Amino acid sequence: MLLLMLACGGDAAEQVFTGEIFTDAETTTGAIAVTGGVVVAIGADAEAMVGDDTEAIALSGAAFPGFHDAHAHFLPGSFVMERLVMLGTSSMSSILSAVEDYAEEAPEEPWLIGFGWVNALVEDPSGVALDAVVSDRPVLLVDSSGHAALINSVAMEAAGITADTPDPVGGEIVRDPETGAPTGLLLEEALSLITPVTLADYDDEQFLAPLREQLAALPASGITSVSEILASPGLDLTWPWLYETLERSGELPVRIHYYVPLFSTDDVESVAALAGVYDGDRVRFAGAKVWVDGSMGTAQSWVSEPMEGTHDDYGSHYFTAEQLLDVVARAEAVDLPLKFHANGDAAVAAVLDALEAAAPLGQPHVLDHAVLIDEADYARISALGLTVSVQPPHALVAAFGDSADAWGAERFDRAYDYTTLEDYDIAMALGTDWPVWPTLHAANSLWSAVGVEQPMSLTAALRAYTEGGAQAVGQDGVLGCLAVGCTADITVLSASPWDVEASALSELTVEAVYLAGEAQD
Repeated sequence: MLLLMLACGGDAAEQVFTGEIFTDAETTTGAIAVTGGVVVAIGADAEAMVGDDTEAIALSGAAFPGFHDAHAHFLPGSFVMERLVMLGTSSMSSILSAVEDYAEEAPEEPWLIGFGWVNALVEDPSGVALDAVVSDRPVLLVDSSGHAALINSVAMEAAGITADTPDPVGGEIVRDPETGAPTGLLLEEALSLITPVTLADYDDEQFLAPLREQLAALPASGITSVSEILASPGLDLTWPWLYETLERSGELPVRIHYYVPLFSTDDVESVAALAGVYDGDRVRFAGAKVWVDGSMGTAQSWVSEPMEGTHDDYGSHYFTAEQLLDVVARAEAVDLPLKFHANGDAAVAAVLDALEAAAPLGQPHVLDHAVLIDEADYARISALGLTVSVQPPHALVAAFGDSADAWGAERFDRAYDYTTLEDYDIAMALGTDWPVWPTLHAANSLWSAVGVEQPMSLTAALRAYTEGGAQAVGQDGVLGCLAVGCTADITVLSASPWDVEASALSELTVEAVYLAGEAQD
């Protein structure tokens, strides 16, 4: 009723924004009127709603619906990025040197934790080799993909990992081929053997402090909302109360749509019970993250044809096709949206089989990554109305990952095909996978989306960054738009992306960010 009254011009608006304002990816207006944080009029109708008490805001540059990063790991990421940052480290000698220096710099740390070494580039990565520089404290070094880790002998002892420890489903304890002894390299779900032991030595505040600092920097990146994953492979950080704490203290400058991990079919109902428990104005339960297969960086994606040079290596998967059928059926029964990590074509197909078996679907399920898609499966994705969450920066560096060689040229050439996703009119959502890709700035994300080998158009990129992100978290028509009835989340760029060359998109700057009409510094 309020929207109807105001839209008819009966009252002045609380705010009127003027300038070049995009109500969606392509449609512009010169003004929007906002009351109660919601757009109540556009264009001339909005301009007519300026009253004596109206806050008139003239925007410079070009304003868009607030940008949504559709894939990030801020809770675990902010924690590791405050410790030993090893981005780009590509040799064991460099790793050893960095760890030795960090051990001297951080004598009080119970664990020496690092992040960012590149598994695909390090020859014979070995956790046991770390004993030469640190033998009195546990060391845990997560690689840049988040799907591999090096641990020293102290850490292996703390976790009880020995030659007799079996590989967990979906993971591998890499072993010496001659002795069978663990080398200290863990892949995929094997990280679950070490992370609970590590977390036991840290409390909420030790995670909350770096999280607070990282989130405070988000407005400068142009991000107004995030699909936040409270986990990484083998790591369960289902601690949504930390975000609730930040919102209550007025320290949350972004909307958090959080997903919690679902590692077993038996977890469906308990995960669904989290809906609404910690929700607030800016914090919202979005569903469950389901890891279906492994990483591109570790060549563990689940593919339909064997890896190059093998007869029986199809990558790894956390769930079988039959288990996925059960997961989806149970999730639909309790209204639980699912976000599927599926890189390889076999993983994508298995997810589609499970979703089709449960159709018609009642939840906004999301395909994450979907790096390699069988030609026949594009039509299936479109028919199901799925959103595909993509991370174009990954495509910029994928040639350096293990999957480039393991998949072979013909298969790899079909990967990261955003052009075909757009051709099939499949909704995409744009994200970074931070800190896997360490740059969050909106301009860089737009630049990468249109600049990869098989790009999406600028229209598709802007849709993916706005309405696509909103659709992924079930907020289409509420977020990702600036039409009447939409929440007034706004990102203002220094110029319209339509007015600059594609190669210069990364040079755009963020002028301002608003949440429900409130400026975020």
